[in-house]
Amino acid sequence: MGGRRAKPQHAKSIGRPDLVYALVATAGLGLCAWLSARGMLAEHPGSDIWQHAAALQALIDNPDAPGNPFIVSEVGSRHFQPLWVAWAGLARVGALDVWQVLALAGYGAMALFGIGVYVFARALHPAPWAPLVLLLCLMLGWVLPIQHTGFHSPFTLYYAAAYPATYMIGCSFLLWALVVRSLVQPVFVVALFVLAAFMFTTHQLGAVIGFIGAGSFALCWPHGRVAARMRVLSALLLAVALSALWPHFNAIAIILRPGNASWEGGPAFYAPIYLIAAFVPSILGLAGMRRPESRALLLMAGVFFCIYLVGLGGFQLAGRFLMPLVLVLHIGLAFYILTDIGADRRRLLLLGLIAAANVTTLGLVAHIIGITAPATKPGAVTFYQAAETLTADIADDQPVAAFLTSAWPVVATGQKVLSVPWPEPLITDLAARQAVTKALFAADLAASERVALARRHDVRSLIAPQKRLSDAQRAVLQAQALATISAGPLIRFDLYDVPLVGVIDPRVMDQ
Repeated sequence: MGGRRAKPQHAKSIGRPDLVYALVATAGLGLCAWLSARGMLAEHPGSDIWQHAAALQALIDNPDAPGNPFIVSEVGSRHFQPLWVAWAGLARVGALDVWQVLALAGYGAMALFGIGVYVFARALHPAPWAPLVLLLCLMLGWVLPIQHTGFHSPFTLYYAAAYPATYMIGCSFLLWALVVRSLVQPVFVVALFVLAAFMFTTHQLGAVIGFIGAGSFALCWPHGRVAARMRVLSALLLAVALSALWPHFNAIAIILRPGNASWEGGPAFYAPIYLIAAFVPSILGLAGMRRPESRALLLMAGVFFCIYLVGLGGFQLAGRFLMPLVLVLHIGLAFYILTDIGADRRRLLLLGLIAAANVTTLGLVAHIIGITAPATKPGAVTFYQAAETLTADIADDQPVAAFLTSAWPVVATGQKVLSVPWPEPLITDLAARQAVTKALFAADLAASERVALARRHDVRSLIAPQKRLSDAQRAVLQAQALATISAGPLIRFDLYDVPLVGVIDPRVMDQ
């Protein structure tokens, strides 16, 4: 009885937890969405934003039968998922362009993230301040900033707010809350099933991460009968099966056919700097996984860690499970602060120390490596502007060969390319296309052979990042090309007669 009386007194003495959470979440997450919206067009060519822009544009142009957003083909794309179909429909109704839609999508993702954190925290812990503590741990529980799609750090959210992977974080919080509720109230299983089907069809990796968490709660949450647990697990399996009916692709088939077995590169997820950034101070979250209510977190962390270790054997995708592992550790840290520390002042002191460490190192690292700056300096020609300029006089359905990641800003302009450098499961001949693209930029290829190879694949022009070409490549391509045009960071080589269909903007052209 005394404990029940203490709760309202505690809440009254501090303030209204829900209102404070709403203000903090709106300010912090809203800032991330605003920064993301204003910085999209200045991103580097390796950013995922270009793929999403190309896919959205294809859906806006032809929602009933969109062609592939990257190559000249009627084959679909894994990017034609429910999230982008919905946003493309809104764009058509509101007469919005693709960049306006992506900006709105960023705000939508941040709203979903904030709601997901709130709902999940309320389901996980009875403390009225649980949502705020969890949000602060998620945002401030970093000794070094990590900027990569799939992480939930502020740096990642501000540049990738609109990404489907970011939506999956918010959806996972909602899914886990629904699992906890479904174990005692079966009516929530219906919503759980619908959300799970949406998640798996939209973003398979993000959904698998969410499903591992959902399964952990279904198995380890201390409340709920066996029948309720089986009902939750069955709903997840049925949701996966339902995804096979999506008209644009079969999500199960995409999981089984990644589309680019030779794909290499990416961040060094096993390097010491990444380990420090990921586990300091989040490793303290293990202290919050000792109670029955948090055993699901312990199981989740164990599964994610084991998959992460598999990546040491060369399976690149496994490295990305470092992201959900950090997420679970931050949840455990919040649980520890809420449950195990004791006096309120000590909890606030711990939060203050974590926040101070985060802000200090965040500013230091940002100053040293310029991580908060856009990929293009103010006033300079962006990759997207350069791609627009260099493809302005080429018909959209006339494919160009784009070197490495320069393909991404090129396709974002609506221009088709011969191949793309990253996995696309529905492009079944992607490996062959990549081999041809690589050959077209080879320094040891004779002019006649280069032109003949280009003609066989209906390619007239080559586009590359100027800094990524070797001196030998540039010299040979310039010597063999009929014309060479540079615009900002990109350069174009025309191999044979190119019919003009537009005008190149001289303001961003450097002949």
